[in-house]
Parts: sequence; structure tokens; C-alpha cells
Amino acid sequence: MRLQLHLPADGFYRGTRFDRSGIFESLVHNGVELCAPWFENYSPFMHDAVQGPAEEFSMMDLGRYWLKPGVGLLEPDGQPYDRFKLYKVADEGRWEVSGNTYRHILEGYYDYTKEVRVLSDRAFEIRHSLTSFILWEGTVYNHNFFTMGKLETGPSRLIDFPLKPCGDWRAQYDSVGFTDSGIRFSRRLEKGESVFTGNIHKVDEEGMPYDMILKEGPLSVHITGDIPVTHTVLWANHRIACLEPYNRLSANPGETIKWNILYQL
Repeated sequence: MRLQLHLPADGFYRGTRFDRSGIFESLVHNGVELCAPWFENYSPFMHDAVQGPAEEFSMMDLGRYWLKPGVGLLEPDGQPYDRFKLYKVADEGRWEVSGNTYRHILEGYYDYTKEVRVLSDRAFEIRHSLTSFILWEGTVYNHNFFTMGKLETGPSRLIDFPLKPCGDWRAQYDSVGFTDSGIRFSRRLEKGESVFTGNIHKVDEEGMPYDMILKEGPLSVHITGDIPVTHTVLWANHRIACLEPYNRLSANPGETIKWNILYQL
């Protein structure tokens, strides 16, 4: 496992969408690179120039500024907020990096720590702690950009849940669909093609457990978390099939929120 240190002046990722701490450069298991670049062109300012498990917090509108944990205070541009745009950072806060632990302090707003801990040769965990100094209401999700060592997403890319899932597809796709326990691709996705569903949940119920498995041949990534999932998103192109579990966060001033995500390979 190789992680990128966040250096505000010349960091690997300097976009204003994702949490800049703990960007995965590479993850190799049994000789296969499970996390690697999946985009053709790279710029540190691209909104999605991230790899592996990548997390994004929802924007909090503070009036004069927009707050994005793991990034800082953004300057609004007079238009509605768009997560895909690059914004000027008014205050990047203070970063402290020690080994695999990242701490981001934004005075008067929050003290956020993220640790990527290797548990064994087939498991790691991402541990979070956020102390809020304001009334906190928002969401966080993990994009899970796993390449699974393959160039193309297709019938061998399997997604499973411990439940019967349902949701609404963005279009009528001939390449992907729900099963009684997951999602399957019926053909290979072509370059430039993508599929999306934004509200995967358990049939006849709201939300779902934080429990999902991504498979490719003999390889699998089992993802579990200790925080409730409101819904899960799937976005896939010819390189990756990303599961994005969404979690709701709330805290009173001075309160600390903690949550963990476990990855078993």
C-alpha cells in the first residue's frame, strides 16, 4: 500500500471535491494492483484525480464561505455549488501528517483526524474522528475507486450485498441490472460509456447495512462500516465499478463523531 501525503503547496490531489488526506497511490494484493490510476489524463486540480477509497463530505453553506472538510473554506462564485467545479480555497486550515495519520484543523470549525491502518496482509481500516466546533449537519461517502487489476468492467465484475437491492437507474441500460443479491454486468462497458444509479437500498426498506463485496475473478474486496448507510450509489465506466455508501453526520458544538470502514481482501 502506498499513500500520498497531503502537501498543500504541491500535493498529489489539490481539487476541492474530495478529502485530501490519505489519497491511495497504489494497493497491490497477491501481485494484482487493486487501486491504480483509472483516468487517462492527470492534473492535481481535477475534481476526481483520486484513487482507491476516496471520501467526500457534503458542502456546508456558511454564507460568506462554503465548508468542505478535508479541503477547507471555499469562496462561492455567485453560482449554486457544483461538486465538479474547482473553487478558490479561502482557508486551507492546518495539516499535520504523521505516518499514516492525517489531521486537518480548521480553526473555529473542526478538528478532523483520519488514519489508514493496516491490520494484516489482507485487511486495512480507515478510522475517522471529527470534533465539530459548530452545529454539524451533513453527509460523507466513500467513492471506492477500485480498478481490480483489470482494464475493463464487464460480466466478471460482480457486486454483492447481504440483501435484495433495488434502485433507479439513470437510463435504460442494456449492460447492467439488479439481481436478488447484487448487481451484474451483462456485457463489457465501452470506453466513454458509464452507468449510474443513485439510490441503492434494501427492497421495501430505507437504507441498507454497510456491507458490500466487489469481486473480479478470484479477487474480492469486502467493505463494512460501523455507521448507518442512508443509500448507496453505483457509478461505473470501462475501468471501475464504484460503490458509494452515503452516511449522515450530525454533531453539536464540541461533540466528536467517530466512524470506521473495514476493507478485507
